[in-house]
Amino acid sequence: MKTSLTITLICILTFGFNGQSKGQNLTMLQKSKIEKQVDSIFITMVKAAEKVDYDKISTGVDDRYNAGFIVNNTYFTKYDSLINILKSNIRSGATQRITIQHKKITVLSNDIVLLTASGDSSIESNTGQPLNIKFLWSFVYEKINNDWKVIQSHQSLVN
Repeated sequence: MKTSLTITLICILTFGFNGQSKGQNLTMLQKSKIEKQVDSIFITMVKAAEKVDYDKISTGVDDRYNAGFIVNNTYFTKYDSLINILKSNIRSGATQRITIQHKKITVLSNDIVLLTASGDSSIESNTGQPLNIKFLWSFVYEKINNDWKVIQSHQSLVN
């Protein structure tokens, strides 16, 4: 009797909790809606980056978790430290051209999305010389107060 009760409890615990441990099941329609929302925010931020509008870009970021931001093998513990360096390296009035070659949006849940992208960029540096680079990006978005915000990013630039 004890053995069958033990086996029954093990089965309930193993299989009963197994369903609870899976991710959220979203319909294709729900995923599509979330993908469109995040893509719209991403495109807005790319346009702001082309204008080198760091204030606008910053509205799309939430650093509450201090998850860190990585750019070209440098780890920034705070978003503010990253953005301050970027501001100091780009000449006032500079613009850039960004061409997205590949982009993938992966909906992980109602509130978490991963966006990866690669492409080419051309920007004027402080010296006035154009700098042409290829980039690889990963952004983690979270829906915070009904708005999608980047909570972590990893950006690699290749000359």
